[in-house]
Amino acid sequence: MRSLLLAILTAVTIAATGCAPAPLTRAEVDGRVVCNADRMDQVEREARRAFKEVHWIHCPQAVLRTM
Repeated sequence: MRSLLLAILTAVTIAATGCAPAPLTRAEVDGRVVCNADRMDQVEREARRAFKEVHWIHCPQAVLRTM
């Protein structure tokens, strides 16, 4: 019973790793526009200190650059 369970878990693990997305290349990352998580965190912390509420409609954007 345990060997069957081990075999099933091994098969599921192998299948799940096959579905993992490929890592982004340098060309794919350079110039990509993403939400600026640092700026969003800063605004939300300031809002909490001032007892205000923040609702994001559009996130502040940052452009990723690789070196």
